Amino acid sequence: MTPLKGRYPWRLGATSFVVPAGVDENVHFLSSLVDDVQLLFFESRANSKLGNPLDIGLLERLAGEHDLSYSVHLPIDLHLGSLSRRRRDEAIVEVIDLMTKLSPLAPSCFDLHLLREHDMAESQWLDCLNNSLNKLSDRLGAERGKIAIENIDYPFQSVRSLVLDHGFSLCLDFGHGLLYGEDLAQMFNDIPRASHIHYHGVTGGQDHLAVDLHQDEMSVGLAEKLSDCCFSGVVTLEVYSMERLQESCQALAKVWKEYERK
Repeated sequence: MTPLKGRYPWRLGATSFVVPAGVDENVHFLSSLVDDVQLLFFESRANSKLGNPLDIGLLERLAGEHDLSYSVHLPIDLHLGSLSRRRRDEAIVEVIDLMTKLSPLAPSCFDLHLLREHDMAESQWLDCLNNSLNKLSDRLGAERGKIAIENIDYPFQSVRSLVLDHGFSLCLDFGHGLLYGEDLAQMFNDIPRASHIHYHGVTGGQDHLAVDLHQDEMSVGLAEKLSDCCFSGVVTLEVYSMERLQESCQALAKVWKEYERK
């Protein structure tokens, strides 16, 4: 794969699972190729069978040697909108503990899913979410802006104002936006409020595929908006294999080269 480190005005990122190995090995492999590695924590401690072993010292050293930054994907099984106060509080503790554990790496952002609780009325779910986000915001203080709330499988408008009112930033996943029919114009307009962008291919109802040529129009629009907004955060190609990462990088490089010629 051709290194694209420092190629763009923003930081190009990859996930910590593109080769079949542990996080440390993936970071070592990617450190000379991209600007940022997204550290994946898909399961909370209570549900993780493997745990999340990390050599923080090694990751710090690689960051210093390769001008590498980190972003973090928080566990996707945290229920901040649960009817159970205990479950909500456990989710808050998990977020804060992970942020504390990873603080030596100075992550730029921590991506967080607000799961939709389907056994609750929407108004009740939003009330519980509001309670959790208020507590989390109070606990984090000025650090609240590092929490980036990601659009997932329901209309993001239902939580957008709640997220911004509590001082959190946005994680705009344009792959999810394509897959779930999100308002893409609104997503483009929200780029100034985002600290993290996820991008990946979507075909036949499946996402996290390689970005390919049929998405050129979306890729051009994204390039233009990132440039117009002077976005300096991280754009992560959220794919989980080396082949898909390489194809995505090639597609993005082609579009960006054409954009620069204009």
